[in-house]
Amino acid sequence: MKTKGSRRPTHGRSTAQDVANLAGVSLTTVSRAFHPKLSVAEKTRKLVRSAAAELNYSPNLAARALAGRRSNLIGLLINNFDDPEQLELFRSVSSEAQKRGFHALLLNIDQESQQVESVDAALQYQVDGLLVSASHLPESLVQRGAELDKPVVVVGRRTHRLEYSAIYCDNVAGASAVADYLFEHGCKRPAFIGGRAEATIVQERQAGFVGRIEELYGYQPMARIAGANDYENGIKAVNELLSLPKVPDGIFCVSDLLAIAARDAILLSGISEKPQVVGFGGTFLSKLESYKFPTVQVPFQKMVRTATSHLIDLVEGLEEGPKEIAFQCELVSNS
Repeated sequence: MKTKGSRRPTHGRSTAQDVANLAGVSLTTVSRAFHPKLSVAEKTRKLVRSAAAELNYSPNLAARALAGRRSNLIGLLINNFDDPEQLELFRSVSSEAQKRGFHALLLNIDQESQQVESVDAALQYQVDGLLVSASHLPESLVQRGAELDKPVVVVGRRTHRLEYSAIYCDNVAGASAVADYLFEHGCKRPAFIGGRAEATIVQERQAGFVGRIEELYGYQPMARIAGANDYENGIKAVNELLSLPKVPDGIFCVSDLLAIAARDAILLSGISEKPQVVGFGGTFLSKLESYKFPTVQVPFQKMVRTATSHLIDLVEGLEEGPKEIAFQCELVSNS
């Protein structure tokens, strides 16, 4: 589509006014054409977008925020960037946010002292709200969120905080189902491998598994905490179990990544009676042709869509919070 006005600005970087001049429309029309929720004729929108592309112009979201309007940015806080599940989380959050005219900003945090720094960094970009997928929610983040009056939604686990919404799966029930599975498949010496000891999902899955094992067997399972949800720590934790006088014949791993580590460690150990391995997550790792192990399937996409949509609803005043939504999960064999 041909544009109407003068071809190029005579100064440096293109502005919204340059786009308006080239498209032959008002500055207000340019603003409306780039806002997903403001009405403008589709023909006019295409005209403005065409002029903007010709001038290599994009709207300045930071300036829009400074002008007192929403930035249409949401922050996603994670604390283990090496975990492939976190990358999938960011992709899904970004996709869902874009459907609502928002964009996601990824913030990788580790130590508790960095939590507040990361929140402050997010606020420099004028984020309208925060999704939190960090393994635990420290008091410093709770206090900072209250000070800044930004909606916060925790995704993937419960918060045990009344101030924030939480969208998660029933980790306790899922882990309890693993205990039933091992019992029904003749396991005599069950074991558990977790990631970060302070992580809420690790605590919940361990509680669900241990509690049900005690009911079924009358004693607690062997347990090792890897210290992190990564491959190398998983290998070490499994090797500790395999070095025991009585090797476990069934191992529940708190994630599919740790289950992959368990399968590899068992294979490399050369032991004749290989323990059954069960994961948690239902990620692509559990379906790899060389592995294919039972896992607790989490409704990941539905959970992330719900969390992202709920946060944006809070930002736009379409919902009141906080609230909790728990999804059920299901053990699948992948055989």
